[in-house]
Amino acid sequence: MKKIYVVIALVATTVWLHAQITVTNATFPVAGDTLKFATDLDPDGVVITAPGGPTAWDFTGLAPTFKSETVFSAASGGVAFAQFPNAELLSISGGGQNETYYDVSATNFDNLGFSGADPNSGFPVQTTFKFSPPVPARRAPLNFIDNHLASTSVNVAFSLADIPGGVLDSLGIPTALVDSIRIRVTASRVDIVDAYGTLAIPGGTYDVLREKRSEYRETRLDIHTFFGWIDVTDQAGAAAGFGLDTLITYNFFSNTEKEPIAVVEMDNSGSVVQQVDYKDTGVVSGNNDVAAIKPEVVVSPNPATDLAVFELKNFKPGSYSIQLLDARGSLILVKNLTTGNIAVSLEGLAEGAYFYRLLDDKNRVQSSGKLLKINR
Repeated sequence: MKKIYVVIALVATTVWLHAQITVTNATFPVAGDTLKFATDLDPDGVVITAPGGPTAWDFTGLAPTFKSETVFSAASGGVAFAQFPNAELLSISGGGQNETYYDVSATNFDNLGFSGADPNSGFPVQTTFKFSPPVPARRAPLNFIDNHLASTSVNVAFSLADIPGGVLDSLGIPTALVDSIRIRVTASRVDIVDAYGTLAIPGGTYDVLREKRSEYRETRLDIHTFFGWIDVTDQAGAAAGFGLDTLITYNFFSNTEKEPIAVVEMDNSGSVVQQVDYKDTGVVSGNNDVAAIKPEVVVSPNPATDLAVFELKNFKPGSYSIQLLDARGSLILVKNLTTGNIAVSLEGLAEGAYFYRLLDDKNRVQSSGKLLKINR
């Protein structure tokens, strides 16, 4: 009888081991890779299960609100490479305006920083942000129950002359005595590989590890006057991306694909799924259904003269902001709104083409387009 128990224990152990994978550094991107993603801003049927495994997750009901690509190339070809001399790779986003630099080793795929506008706030100022220390984007080898801690900070100052006109005014910050501003970001992150199993998305099923990432971030805004540095974060407000924030995501990694199979973004409480980015296999949904009605911004009239109405259709209830930029990309105005519509005055603006973008309360771009201003 004792021998039978030993055999059963060995079989159970073998099954347990084979039910899990190890994610290696072979899944780290290299120069020349193009990673393709689909994003569902209104995910349905996505359930975050309890830790453990094996679990069979079914995300085949996802449908793309939009698609995107991340192209990796040698860091030496980047405009801001001199600021990141230890980088091996870079990726470009934001229509070619933002460069993110990476340091790659056998165990880490680290984000060193970026050159462009701060993606963590609605503050559209072009500069170079360096993470100190670098932020781990991927690790290897990755196994079930692995856990890691990480922390970083960013501290960047800008001359008032480098800030697009109207930005501080839109935040309610007086500029008469201000000569420069400073953004300070501190963040800590806990990563736990808490589950394993298979994940089905439109177009494929993959063996995966699930990593829960909990990031606690604080973004502060200072202005400099003849009194010295003054913290005006509370005056700028959380709607502009400043203050405390909790970011919880579940990352599903495969040992065969370079894209995360899915990245599930939760609300601050970690209980409500808000958005899912997933590997784009070219399939709309697992059932070949037509994608559900997706959110859109309708601007009328367009072209407009003195007034344009922005209408939000099929968006989740919540707080949003409309940013209007000129043809050079300079921010002209910012208007906060809730789900519905808002009238924006165009008086005083020159005739020509302008661009708008809609951001949610986490400053993620939800929609963008062009607005033509004409004179009567």
